[in-house]
Amino acid sequence: MIGPDKDSRLTEIKKYAESKGISDSVVITGKLSKEDWVRLSAGYDFFINTTNFDNTPISVIEAMALGLLIISTNPGGIPFLLDADKEAKLVNTGNSKAMEQAICYLMENKPEAAEMSRAARKKAETFDSLQIIKLWKEILV
Repeated sequence: MIGPDKDSRLTEIKKYAESKGISDSVVITGKLSKEDWVRLSAGYDFFINTTNFDNTPISVIEAMALGLLIISTNPGGIPFLLDADKEAKLVNTGNSKAMEQAICYLMENKPEAAEMSRAARKKAETFDSLQIIKLWKEILV
């Protein structure tokens, strides 16, 4: 788990992981610098986003740029950001079973997962400032 402790629940989550005997398998970092986030991401394949509301989450775009497979809930603008089953697996908010199934599906379908990761990375490149400036110039000139 990466990100700021916005609702003061990190301690509670750490205790929950301990109570389930999985604290050695769960990494909870809190907020990270960009450098630390990039370094940490090298050891992982998935970015799991379980938000209940969001518009255009920068963390998801960053994860796409890092080549991580995106499994996310689908509130707000997320379905407009991510093409379901092409760039990411999207599930309804509050549906932990669907989240589990999406993760398992990608683990069992490696060629499809690799293609999804490439498609997400390609889309992330469109958010590069040089690409955006080029598009603005096309519109304004």
